[in-house]
Amino acid sequence: MTKPVAETDIAVRIHSSQGDGLEQAVREAFPDVEVFRGPMESDRPEKVLVTFYPPEDEDLSKYRWVHCVGAGVDAICKAFADIEPAPLVTRTTGRMGQQIGEYCAGYALSWLQKMALRRALEEARDWDRERAAPAYLFETQVAIIGTGSIGQGVAGAFKGLQALVLGLSRTGGAVEEFDEVMRLADLSADAGAKIVVGALPFTPQTDSAIGADVFDKLDGALFINVGRGATLDEGALKAALDSGKVVHAVLDVFRDEPLDPGHWFWSDERVTVTPHVSGLTLPSDGQARLLELLERRLKGEAIEADVDVARGY
Repeated sequence: MTKPVAETDIAVRIHSSQGDGLEQAVREAFPDVEVFRGPMESDRPEKVLVTFYPPEDEDLSKYRWVHCVGAGVDAICKAFADIEPAPLVTRTTGRMGQQIGEYCAGYALSWLQKMALRRALEEARDWDRERAAPAYLFETQVAIIGTGSIGQGVAGAFKGLQALVLGLSRTGGAVEEFDEVMRLADLSADAGAKIVVGALPFTPQTDSAIGADVFDKLDGALFINVGRGATLDEGALKAALDSGKVVHAVLDVFRDEPLDPGHWFWSDERVTVTPHVSGLTLPSDGQARLLELLERRLKGEAIEADVDVARGY
């Protein structure tokens, strides 16, 4: 995709699950681009699919470029896994890393500052300064499992509050946003992590990757999961809570969503459940990213893949 093309060469399907704003933005910016909301019937050579969940009502092999309107691409990678050659896959991350960073920092500060306890002491009119005294983020080791764009956004939020931030990844390759990066397999109790954030994408290799091997290296830690629910071994988390390896868990993502009302997470006071709201694709981010990419394509500028379909992220 390095030769300029005309608007009349491009057809875009914006899946019907997306709001009208994205369609309107494309039509206004590029009036000669053909836009579909349902199955595409076009003889134009450049066919683009814009979606989060791949549609099941047409042959996807026609699409050589797929743009995911959110950060999570596991559904798209699964849908295109057997299509050769794999399409170019781009995505909108926008300010999602910043959003998720604020979410994680907010819950971490609430935990360190003992907000729930202080509220209980206030209601009891109990002037217990010793119990209400906080710990401090600037003295706390934070470990983030996953050093991609989301993990980097989380790292930025914590580093802005002067925390020490360790990144954990499959390879241990250095990433600028972290004070140090090591392989997840090399994590030891010596790291002293008191706040651990799961920010992994879901692939066959990361299924239940955050399990006993991770939790056994902790002692009285806060665990936050904002990556993908299926990367967490729920049984291992329960064991870690029971043993005190983890004292509280904040979970925003789950293997099955919505979370079943009968799931033990809901009733366990050691677990905070939120309904997958740590990072939301802002309409302005989604529009800006897609228009930017279409403009680059029209000019013949190179568009780099954001996702490796074979790897799943």
